[in-house]
Amino acid sequence: MALLADAVQAVRGKLFILGGGWDTLWVRAFPARHPSLAIGLRLRVPSSWGEESLNLSVELQDADGAPILPHPLAHTIKLPANPQPPSATDFGLIRSFTFNNLLFEREGSYSFVISVDDDTVSRLRFSVRQRPGGPDPGT
Repeated sequence: MALLADAVQAVRGKLFILGGGWDTLWVRAFPARHPSLAIGLRLRVPSSWGEESLNLSVELQDADGAPILPHPLAHTIKLPANPQPPSATDFGLIRSFTFNNLLFEREGSYSFVISVDDDTVSRLRFSVRQRPGGPDPGT
């Protein structure tokens, strides 16, 4: 599970979400700098994974699939040796990511592509749109 929010914290296996579940950013004019947005992520890992770690990455792309950030956000997660009882089929990993001062040059569709070991596991699609009525006078 992955969702977009105004703010997310991952604490002790829980996601604390403020302003979550949106799919459109409304801005006054372009280019637009958005002060802060976050991703809340709950990743289910099969207990049969067999690896000691996994590589999690998040990349912001425009509608054509071109990257917006210079580099994907990448993180290697060391997995617990015995996360669950032997009868368990999988276990959950909770993560949050915060992005500050993202610059959107133009109106359109964007997506955060979330990958594990270079395989896409989720794509959070959203739009950045200009507020009806256009920019405020004098700005």
